[in-house]
Amino acid sequence: MLFRLTKVASLTTARSRVLGLRTVSGYAAHNPYLKEFKYKDTVPVLNGALTLSKDEHAMIDRFIRVNQAGETAAVTIYKGQMAVLGGDPGLRELLTHMRDQEVIHLDIMDKHIVDYRVRPTLLQPVAAVGGYILGVVSAMLGTKSAMTCTEAVETRIGMHYNDQLRDLHLLKHEQLEELKKTIAKCRDEELEHLDTAVDHGARMAPLYKMQFEFIKNGCSVAIWLCQRI
Repeated sequence: MLFRLTKVASLTTARSRVLGLRTVSGYAAHNPYLKEFKYKDTVPVLNGALTLSKDEHAMIDRFIRVNQAGETAAVTIYKGQMAVLGGDPGLRELLTHMRDQEVIHLDIMDKHIVDYRVRPTLLQPVAAVGGYILGVVSAMLGTKSAMTCTEAVETRIGMHYNDQLRDLHLLKHEQLEELKKTIAKCRDEELEHLDTAVDHGARMAPLYKMQFEFIKNGCSVAIWLCQRI
């Protein structure tokens, strides 16, 4: 019973890093991108079904650009881990399941790129190669370190999707509801991966805290770069 309570508390702590961090109003007050929108120029999206202001489109453009790169990296991280750990049938099944979900996320983001007239980041190939290297290296350090990698990445990505949802909440276009639901679904599945990683010993890895913070902070740098390049 004590083990189960400890396990539940561990998962709750992991999710608390991602969920309920800031209120919508509090987040908006400190977000430099959420200036008062200026309706001087417009951009038609969704095959003309919706017209966004230039500022609204710029915000969504940043979101989708970095989402596509992030999901690209996520797919290749799992591919890299499978290249090292795939000999274990149980681990291969687990990693394949998470990779397949990331492939679906990437397909969704590829569609968003077209639907919302978004310029992909020039760092897309870097995201693919960097993700694979991270997957291989983390797996070479052992199964628990591979799970630490997953926990760190999904923690940062979950926070990232949450931030986007708070921003999108302020846009009242009915046509954006599907985009919001899609991002929420991707966020929820990333959090499932986080829980899975913790459940499979992520926090028992050697130098866990150092590995976790290094990877999470690296993700933050990648997000910043992909939004702008």
